[in-house]
Amino acid sequence: MDQLGKEIKGDIEEDKNSLVIEYLNVRRALGWLGFFLPAVLIIYGLLPDTVFAPSISEFYYTHMGGVFVGTMCAIGVFLVSYKGYAKTDDETLSDNVLTSGAGIFAIGVALFPVVVDSPDMVALPDVNLGIEGHPNFLHFGSATGFFVLLALMSIFQFTKSDRDSDGKMVWTGDNLIFVGCGGVMILALLALVPYVLSDRITETLAPYKYMFILETIGVLAFAVSWLVKGKQLGAVRAVARMVAPAD
Repeated sequence: MDQLGKEIKGDIEEDKNSLVIEYLNVRRALGWLGFFLPAVLIIYGLLPDTVFAPSISEFYYTHMGGVFVGTMCAIGVFLVSYKGYAKTDDETLSDNVLTSGAGIFAIGVALFPVVVDSPDMVALPDVNLGIEGHPNFLHFGSATGFFVLLALMSIFQFTKSDRDSDGKMVWTGDNLIFVGCGGVMILALLALVPYVLSDRITETLAPYKYMFILETIGVLAFAVSWLVKGKQLGAVRAVARMVAPAD
């Protein structure tokens, strides 16, 4: 290979390495943001003279409103900026379509805050971080879209790294985690449906922070999925490899 050919090959490899590093960094940032949000809200809610909101979204009406909006918008921006791998001929939805959609929904969750009749929280004076006067379905629709698209990303896109020659998923440790996290997100979402639709169920379960717990489970599943895809959480991945049929 002549010198020019070597230089061209070197540039291509450098571009590939830079792209891999960029993807890893974005995945890790998304994962740690997912861990950060519920953790900081729990700490705030347990402090003296504060109110532990019934849901993650209702922390919007507390002094943590800025943290909630800022974190969700940051997650949204990272997701929209994450292009992922190019769409193949056999794909219905690409990485870019799923993450861009999820990012838009994440920003929607922040900018269309959940509407509550009489929030029992301490709101910051004269601060309006979101858009008011909107129907509640904009918030819940955004939240649903956010979790559904992230679940699809975890189950169908993240698992493409380990497929056999026929395109069937190989049950490696990482794939177990990806499918498990996607399934947890869907189950958490389904478990919230009766809570949101039935006032009686809401009144019964609200004192137990039912919605906050399920939202947190869903967000943590999202965080774990993206951190594992970012080659983090080595201990978790090691345990998954021990039980994975293909490892």
